[in-house]
Amino acid sequence: MKKLKGVFFDIGSTLVMGPDISPCKDIAKILDHTEINSDTVKDIIMIRELTSPPDIIKYLVSIVNAEAIARCTHKVKDLWDSQEIAAIEIAGASETVKTLKRTGLLIGLISDIWVPYYKSFKLACPEIVAAVNSTTLSFREGVRKPNPVLYERALASLDLTPDAAVMVGDSYFSDIEPAMKLGMTTVWFLSRPAHELDSIVRVFNNELKKPDFVIGKITELLTLDLWR
Repeated sequence: MKKLKGVFFDIGSTLVMGPDISPCKDIAKILDHTEINSDTVKDIIMIRELTSPPDIIKYLVSIVNAEAIARCTHKVKDLWDSQEIAAIEIAGASETVKTLKRTGLLIGLISDIWVPYYKSFKLACPEIVAAVNSTTLSFREGVRKPNPVLYERALASLDLTPDAAVMVGDSYFSDIEPAMKLGMTTVWFLSRPAHELDSIVRVFNNELKKPDFVIGKITELLTLDLWR
């Protein structure tokens, strides 16, 4: 294996924990419109740098032409405000990232995320933010996982080839599989195993390719033979 030069981390459920229900599902429920589901919302808020709740509402109204949606602005604003303070650092995340940084590795972030939750992450993990060399976010890039473009741009931002980089994430299909396809080393962090149960079973049954490493705590990342 080529000498590793960089480590990329997912953000949600890898470095921080937040509400169990995604904001996309929450917004879809708030709007209560037959033409809008969580995937519809995800394709709006996760790939656009929307700066306020009215921006979201205006975009949705332009798609479905439903004035009833406009009356939900205050509820979307309440969700937005709560997401700005929702992130809580996963125990040991900052120290893990800083330790890897001190070894000389480049640190990057690759995340599907929307604007308010990214603000919350920065408030919750200022030491990680300070250690990061590159940030590749879906709302800035206009694409979201598992699109390989997101990973290719992240690698290019640090001038790394896939075989010199590690991807650490909690989701098999969003984080691990696309990174493996590019040739990156993968570390599957099972921070919420119940959410990954189907993938776990399929990996166990050899229906899905196994990641290079599996950990149950973010601090276990430092103990892997990977760095030796």
